[in-house]
Amino acid sequence: MTRRWTRVASVALCAILGLSIATQSPPAIAEPDAGTVDVRTQLNDLEQQQQDLAAQRAAAQEKLTAAQNQLSTTQAQITEQKKQMDGLQAQISQIALQQYQDRGLNTTAVIISSDSADDLLGYITAMQQVTDTANTLFASLQIEQGTLEDLQNSEQAAIASINEEQANLDSVEKDVRAQVAKMSTVLNSMTQAASVQANSLAGVNAEGAGVDNPSQTVPNPSSKMTSPLGSYTLSSPFGMRIHPITGAYSFHDGLDMSTSCGTQITSPANGFVIDYYWAGSYGNRLVVDNGIIGGHHIVTSYNHLSSGVAQPGTSVSQGQVIALVGSTGASTGCHLHFMVWSDGEIVDPAPFIR
Repeated sequence: MTRRWTRVASVALCAILGLSIATQSPPAIAEPDAGTVDVRTQLNDLEQQQQDLAAQRAAAQEKLTAAQNQLSTTQAQITEQKKQMDGLQAQISQIALQQYQDRGLNTTAVIISSDSADDLLGYITAMQQVTDTANTLFASLQIEQGTLEDLQNSEQAAIASINEEQANLDSVEKDVRAQVAKMSTVLNSMTQAASVQANSLAGVNAEGAGVDNPSQTVPNPSSKMTSPLGSYTLSSPFGMRIHPITGAYSFHDGLDMSTSCGTQITSPANGFVIDYYWAGSYGNRLVVDNGIIGGHHIVTSYNHLSSGVAQPGTSVSQGQVIALVGSTGASTGCHLHFMVWSDGEIVDPAPFIR
């Protein structure tokens, strides 16, 4: 003879799930695990470091922009410097050409052709002035060449400094992102493990699943499960998510299937109704033992209900109406929060109803 859960068993299950029944006051918020708190603290610290790095990067970007502007100015100065040097080189080339041509004259002939010593002295003085001018221009060219080299060295040093600073910032930012991702993964694993432990039915035995023998409670289990709703919108899948009410990044232990309040929910498989009760943030909850399906003991629950239809202690058939969609408990709108336990472990319901 099959046995229905007693109220004691129901209270025990509520304690396992961290919920309350209608006759109890709202449950106190459970203290988080010390390890989870430590991981959260480290994660918050790393996220703060990432924010600080973003501020540093913005400041560095301003410096980078200023350096790039200075580089542009230096490059403009280099262009102007080259123009000046081109002008000097042109003058020097003209003087050199003139001197070369003058050397083609016969100095003796110049002396002989001079009408006076003053003419000769004037010629020699002119030649000396040309030579002096050429020497001055050449010295200026050397100075300008040195200035150009200094500007070019400054340009290369600025580019190297900019590249090095950019590379350092990118490296630090990459490391911090990697640390945040790593800590998020650890936190997610711990959060999911804690949620699974808190919500598990702890196995297929009478103490954990509410029945002595699932094959006796559900003697003719279905070969596979169907969807509890004929038409719906999947508003939130199984897994980690941003909680729509608290805003916390937390584990979502079922499927949120959005549809109108009052929509009929049908049993995905043959089963035995374990209980119907108020489950705190889950609202009105109906729990059904579906027996052994595919070699695993399957238990399902239906949450945020407006009301239950199937009565605890009764058997239900696949496709039978068992409850109505609602928005009770911690809910942002009409939807069914559908949950599945396989051998006492909370699992993603999606593969069961495809």
